[in-house]
Amino acid sequence: MPIKILYVHGIKEIGGAETNLVAMIKGLDRVRFHPSVVCPPTGAFIERLRAIPVPVFPVLFPSWRKVKDLWRIPMAVVSLVAILNREKFDLVHLNDYWWFPVVWLACWKNGIPCVVHIRQQIEPRRVKQYWLAKADRVLAICKEIRQVGIEGGVDPNRIQVVYSGIDLSSKVEKVNRGLIRQRYGLNRGQRIIGAVANLFPRKGYVYLLEALADVRKILPDVQCVIVGEGDHGYHKQLMEIVNERDLNSVVTFAGFQSNVLEYMADFDVLVLPSILEGFGIVLLEAMAMGKPIVASRVGGIPEAVEDGVTAMLVPPANSRKLADALVVLLEDPALRQSMGEAGRNRVKRLFSFEKTIKEIECVYDLVLSQSRSEKQGTGNSSSV
Repeated sequence: MPIKILYVHGIKEIGGAETNLVAMIKGLDRVRFHPSVVCPPTGAFIERLRAIPVPVFPVLFPSWRKVKDLWRIPMAVVSLVAILNREKFDLVHLNDYWWFPVVWLACWKNGIPCVVHIRQQIEPRRVKQYWLAKADRVLAICKEIRQVGIEGGVDPNRIQVVYSGIDLSSKVEKVNRGLIRQRYGLNRGQRIIGAVANLFPRKGYVYLLEALADVRKILPDVQCVIVGEGDHGYHKQLMEIVNERDLNSVVTFAGFQSNVLEYMADFDVLVLPSILEGFGIVLLEAMAMGKPIVASRVGGIPEAVEDGVTAMLVPPANSRKLADALVVLLEDPALRQSMGEAGRNRVKRLFSFEKTIKEIECVYDLVLSQSRSEKQGTGNSSSV
């Protein structure tokens, strides 16, 4: 009988974590596993899920530690308990840790094992605040996050690294190149810096804009296309910087785009200037597309790329170093090509999607086996 997995995610927009979850659901062995998803009732994410298609249960998730949302927590727990009771799931997989206490309470009530992903940089105190040590299994997307989880109290035997893999081979071949230059009226000689990340302060866009002001002094025709949406207040702050630094003719905010690869196809360099980053799926996508990278040396980024071979890594929150690295790559086509080729090889070698899926399916088998053993042990002890 197939194993019923309930995936839980509390964000309605689409970013790296959401894209990875959709790919994971598509890649599961559907003979052995039947997936369903709990997520917010509106937004691009639920629409993407319905297009797969996969059963979806709409639930709004409150923030765990915000006073204004405290009264919503019991409602969310009750909603999840009802879904788990009705649908008889075997295991719950939370796609990011922010809602873990709510999900764990529902799983505990129903006696169902729970797996949680940590996809972002995290501090030991947050591991404690979000009860992550209670999880049956914790999946960290890089070694640094695993170590922080252990420091926060997670049993080392219950936390493991599972790198996020991708499979873009068929899509890369079908990408129409040149469409973005045509769309924005850019000629072939203009060099394009591309950024693909939602508009949140942790993505470090302020430092990218400051760097662009310096890059422009050396390369006057440079263009920067930013793909993503998010925090409206932060977007406003970025637009103010664009106006102050006279970057209106340089920077294009493209908003959310369903086909990111079309944009990457025309990028000369992919930049990820994050000040906090768990791993960065976009880095794998860029390498698969043969694009050189400039990124911050934070979180799991040094594990995703190879500094000096597939990317140039710079200190976070340092616009000067960021500008220097961008200029080096933009002025050296041969270096861009060699880094791009090395990136393609790295993705094929280390980050295949098949490898990731197999590792996660093995986690499910192990957790379910341990859960059955614990229940049998409890039953035997109670009958003595």
